[in-house]
Amino acid sequence: MKKSLVLAGVVLSFQIPSICFAANGTQLTGYGAKAAGMAGASVAFPQDAIAAANNPAGMAEVGSRVDGDFQILYVDTETEFLNSENKHSGKRYAPIPEFGVNYQVNDRLSLGFSTAASGVLFRYDDELIPNPNVDRAKGAFMQVIGLPTIAYKVTDQLFLGFSLALAAQRLEIQGIPLPDGSASNPAHGAEYSYGASWRAGALWKAKPWLSVGAMYASKIKMSNYNSYEDDLLSTTGGSIDIPEQYALGVAVKPIDNLTVALDWQHISWQNSDTYHETFGWRSQDIFRLGASYELSPDWTIRAGYSTTRKQFPTDYTLQNTLLVGINPKAATFGVTRDFKENGELTLGYEYDLSTSSKGTGASEGTKIRTNMGFVTVGYGWKF
Repeated sequence: MKKSLVLAGVVLSFQIPSICFAANGTQLTGYGAKAAGMAGASVAFPQDAIAAANNPAGMAEVGSRVDGDFQILYVDTETEFLNSENKHSGKRYAPIPEFGVNYQVNDRLSLGFSTAASGVLFRYDDELIPNPNVDRAKGAFMQVIGLPTIAYKVTDQLFLGFSLALAAQRLEIQGIPLPDGSASNPAHGAEYSYGASWRAGALWKAKPWLSVGAMYASKIKMSNYNSYEDDLLSTTGGSIDIPEQYALGVAVKPIDNLTVALDWQHISWQNSDTYHETFGWRSQDIFRLGASYELSPDWTIRAGYSTTRKQFPTDYTLQNTLLVGINPKAATFGVTRDFKENGELTLGYEYDLSTSSKGTGASEGTKIRTNMGFVTVGYGWKF
């Protein structure tokens, strides 16, 4: 059980963003303000220059533009740690920035750059265990993937895209009990990790009213956190790798002003040692349904719903004790005001349905309850 204290603490360090700031393990429900308003349904429906985070091929469809936004996270967590008498709670706010730029070189070729950010922030009001030598638990894990992208319009109906995936992470943790409970983990300060891989996508506009998209992102092997590999990350080799994932999507326009999009995404948590072996994470299949309706040339409204299973079974609740992003279902809403000067202002809200995990087996006596929400503010400029 003492060893489990350490495992639970490690989860804190990298589950919110990403973590995680999301209903999908450490990943956001949607990347880009417009996609976020549709619960992330975007593989076959690109809308801005952050499209490469969802499907690199979409950059061939959005034209020359710059987009930036903040998804502002609110988290309220209550935890019963090992027994019902050892209760902890915490609230945090965190802005998650996103950025994208795309340049339409000619009728066929586009060059762009998008980001996909995620991470974890945690801070509890008191120590995890009642010991004066144990500090209050707090820390941060931040992750960003930069996606330089080339997209090409092969025909009037077929678009292909390819991105390099250049990842950077920052980790800093303190206040996690040592295995014997005598003190906290050493304060190593902030450390950084880096990795690179690739992702690719295709978009097929089969009919004027029907589009189909597909995306594949390979696993990103990250470098080790040298100071943490001997304590908090000792069981995983000292790195936090970003798992392989792939997705399919379809978008339909039943009437001129309405687009309905449906996505399926698979995230292979089970193939990432840190997530699977230490925390019991299992792979997720995520289903997203979103709609976009143009009220007028100036106003567009969006809504969506995302659902999946929780990323860990109840007998791993203890290892995931202070994990914030355990909510598997999310409802979203968004609105865009299109200005005549080529500018667009997008606002959105996401509510991750309140959920809890009551431990069974080795996690008996541990319980997590989490409420999460996001407010999104984004601006795009077409040139």
